[in-house]
Amino acid sequence: MSDRRTDPSWEDLDHGLLIGAVVLLAVGALAGLGGSLLAGAAAVKAARSWSKRAELPPADLARLKWAQARAAAGAGAGAWRAAEPPRRGAVPVP
Repeated sequence: MSDRRTDPSWEDLDHGLLIGAVVLLAVGALAGLGGSLLAGAAAVKAARSWSKRAELPPADLARLKWAQARAAAGAGAGAWRAAEPPRRGAVPVP
């Protein structure tokens, strides 16, 4: 019989190449994390700047936008109902 092993082993790995890959992955992860933090800081700074320039406080602005969205949805639903052909035997909705 042969003494040669055919099963995979840790000895088959090129350790230098593996260490290089781990280092590059770590550097890439740190660079990505740093970029994410910078983008988040820029977004927070822009939101604060916008909030200071806004004429309404955020709660009032949210309330206004919600009312506008409800009015638009109601208008859209009314237009949809008005465009439907009447069904036979259906009672018209006032």
